[in-house]
Amino acid sequence: MIKNIVFDMGNVLLEWNPDKIIKRFVDDESRVQKLKNAIFEQEEWSKLDAGTVSEEDLRTKAKTMLPEEYHDDIDEIIDNWQYCMPIISETSNLVKYLHAKGYGVYLLSNANSKFVEVKRDLHCLKFMDGYLASYQVGVVKPSPEIYQIFFKKFDLKPEECLFIDDLSANCEASKKMGMQAYCYDGDYEKLEEFLKSQGIEF
Repeated sequence: MIKNIVFDMGNVLLEWNPDKIIKRFVDDESRVQKLKNAIFEQEEWSKLDAGTVSEEDLRTKAKTMLPEEYHDDIDEIIDNWQYCMPIISETSNLVKYLHAKGYGVYLLSNANSKFVEVKRDLHCLKFMDGYLASYQVGVVKPSPEIYQIFFKKFDLKPEECLFIDDLSANCEASKKMGMQAYCYDGDYEKLEEFLKSQGIEF
């Protein structure tokens, strides 16, 4: 029986689209792709989520990958990307609804230290019973360890939890840890139908 619903953040509660983020600062499409590769698609970004490198390490590495003419853009994007993720209203409202229905509601997300700023705008967080961001514990999804830490931190039984994530690898990992999982593709009606099939009333 599901007692707890666990949400991922990017592309579940907030839109995570590096191309759109960079286009808030840069118009030239060729520059967009180069900046995305240097900032969001390099190894340092994943390490930032794991809390094993600093933002300055990311900045330095990105600048070594591109000529100086890109450096101001790199600084602006790294300083401000966290303000460029619109809230997904349907799932944010779902958090409030589930909370009101008496379910335990949690957040488990790969996120770096900018989460401190992101969560100020993530208003549905106040309807959650707890959250765990990867940088806090030094390990990222889909590593089994982060799920183990999560269960222990909030004293949860995996078989009583449903995990909603947008990446199949994270969903499969959560299933191996005993949770039920739903891979969210942005179709809210499908998600609602799945929840109904699991006994959650709307």
